[in-house]
Amino acid sequence: SSGINAEWPLRPGISFADTKADMRNLKTTVEEERANLKTSVEEKMTNLMTSVEEDMADLKASPREVMIVSGEEEAGEAGCARVCSGTTGRGTTNWFDYGSTRVKLSVDISDCGFVKVPTVTTSVEGTGYEYELFKAIGLAAVHDTTTTSFSIVVGGSSSSYYPVRGRAASWGWNVEWISVGYIC
Repeated sequence: SSGINAEWPLRPGISFADTKADMRNLKTTVEEERANLKTSVEEKMTNLMTSVEEDMADLKASPREVMIVSGEEEAGEAGCARVCSGTTGRGTTNWFDYGSTRVKLSVDISDCGFVKVPTVTTSVEGTGYEYELFKAIGLAAVHDTTTTSFSIVVGGSSSSYYPVRGRAASWGWNVEWISVGYIC
């Protein structure tokens, strides 16, 4: 007993030897195709890696759109400079009374990802009567800046224009800000 099915050949007119030869040919073809595919994938990977390396070199050699001339701390790498901006939002800014004539706001900038203290520029924007903003003082009074937040204090020039007791909110005041710093 050779282990061959007694109903051999399964397909009439095809001998066992022919089927065995066909299987060897199929195995050879599969091995050749596998080798060709492997070579093709390796070539494509090599080309992709070369392309990525060339793109990285081009990026490093290209002029920077953001250049930080000076800052609060020692400079970082030029390629790590980032501009990040935002707003505290009309109707969602949570001003706190800061004494009897001023309001204070802390602004979260942690999503910017700074690793060094950035330079922050602000503007107070509102939807109410513009005269209140005109009479406000301390609009650029940014302080306590860190890599994740800054504070701003705004006051009024006279008791009619003090932004306390909910006036800043009723005037729709919010802070528009731009920060520039290093992320690595």
